[in-house]
Amino acid sequence: TTKLIHLLSVAMELSEELEAAVWWSTLLLLKLATFGLLVGRARFQRKVFANDEDVVGNEGAQVKTSDVVVERYRRAMLNDMENIIPFIGLIFMFAISGAGTGCCVSLVAKIFTAARVVHTVVYLGEIRQPSRALAWMVGLLCNVYLGVKVLIHMY
Repeated sequence: TTKLIHLLSVAMELSEELEAAVWWSTLLLLKLATFGLLVGRARFQRKVFANDEDVVGNEGAQVKTSDVVVERYRRAMLNDMENIIPFIGLIFMFAISGAGTGCCVSLVAKIFTAARVVHTVVYLGEIRQPSRALAWMVGLLCNVYLGVKVLIHMY
């Protein structure tokens, strides 16, 4: 029994690469999970909701799915989903495959996370292009890098 417990504890120890992937993925998922609060806050501030039942008890509120501010927040959140979800899969494949060291996993994750934060700030702050496109491109390049490195390493 003691041997089995020891084997399980060794198997459950995360490599440096996986620790980095878990930490940064968790941070990005928390960013994504809390974005709904920003969208909700924008809806309440603007008194515009997507459903009839949401306006009940909110004096002056209306059903409107085309409010420019709320839609900007929603599009920023959707863009996060479109980019963060693939990143998480790719960073785990990168870490598990051995295509990069723990330091490399952390570096790519830091760059990607910074790019997503900049993208969100620029998007919600309505800072003119090409700033948002550049932030998006940095994140895309991180995803492409991870995918290509895994494919090259595995074949």
